[in-house]
Amino acid sequence: MGLQRSTAASASAGSGVTRLVASLAIVAMMAGCKGEAAIQDEPARPVKVAVVAAAPQGRTLTFSGVVRPRIESALSFRVPGKIVARAVNVGDRIELGQLIARLDETDLKLAENSARAAVAAARSRRDVANDNLERARTLLPKAIISQAAYDTRRNELDAAVAALDSAEAQLRQAVNATGYTTIKADKPGIVTAVAGEPGQVVSAGQAIINLAEAGETEIAVAVPEQDAGRLALGQPAKIILWAGPRTNVDGKIREIAGQADTASRTYAVRIAVEKVPQTMRLGMTASVALTVEESATPMVVPLTALTESDGAMVAFVVDAMSKVVRKTAVTVSGVAEDGAQIAGGLQVGDMVVTAGVQFLRDGMRIRLPSERAQARTP
Repeated sequence: MGLQRSTAASASAGSGVTRLVASLAIVAMMAGCKGEAAIQDEPARPVKVAVVAAAPQGRTLTFSGVVRPRIESALSFRVPGKIVARAVNVGDRIELGQLIARLDETDLKLAENSARAAVAAARSRRDVANDNLERARTLLPKAIISQAAYDTRRNELDAAVAALDSAEAQLRQAVNATGYTTIKADKPGIVTAVAGEPGQVVSAGQAIINLAEAGETEIAVAVPEQDAGRLALGQPAKIILWAGPRTNVDGKIREIAGQADTASRTYAVRIAVEKVPQTMRLGMTASVALTVEESATPMVVPLTALTESDGAMVAFVVDAMSKVVRKTAVTVSGVAEDGAQIAGGLQVGDMVVTAGVQFLRDGMRIRLPSERAQARTP
């Protein structure tokens, strides 16, 4: 009898547990249905989208540069002295052979006159030695003078001739030094700087003016080291002057510095201008555009299409059929002109969200711009 009561109690408890499990399952199913209903009832979020495009083959680098002459030299006197005249100023155009500056030539003229007198004396000694040798040549066959005396007179003539040559060379040096008291333009150009004034005593080789040679004009730019390795001699460039009307000029790279500047760590690059416009002046500022080849990266997306999630870069790809977004991990390989370069995770032609991606989640319903335009249409 007791055994029957125990068996009945066990059966009753088992049926209670079964009813409890069934009740929980029903509650879970109802909660799931409510969650699905909540997701279905959530309004679609309007978004902006863009189509993943193939990356361009090259990237354009733009640098600021300054118009410079190809050759700019500092002109100076070859002898020391006091400046008595300067005939040019900054900005003057100079023709070949034009007088630039002049030194006081008084002392050098005295040295030239002294050298002329030395030449005259040496020439006189040579003539006397020559006459003595001619007389000795007549007397030697008659045994009036000895062979030794004849040889002595011949040696005296040789020494006199050598002394005359030395005096004439010194005279030429003195004449040249007198001529060095004037600076004349050895090429046409424009005066870009003046460093000497009348009354100033200068040393030999001290710069008096800077002369920019007329002819080829270039644009000097400083290129960062990460981009300098992508440039090559002869590479074409587009130049735009900042001053006045925007003038486009074609050029090409003529020179790339072999060593970076120790302070700025940039490389000096010279862009030769092919046809110099009349509006271009030395010292003007210009923009130089250079196109460099990029590594083979298949895709590019706007920067606003990327966000970070769980320590990785992701994008939200739009499913055009179901109108939902899928969070997709992407691999960013660099930055392009119009966005980020994508090396993996997306396909060319994918539609990605480009605004408010930080508010999206995987599987969220969205509304495309075309649908918003249709909704506003009566």
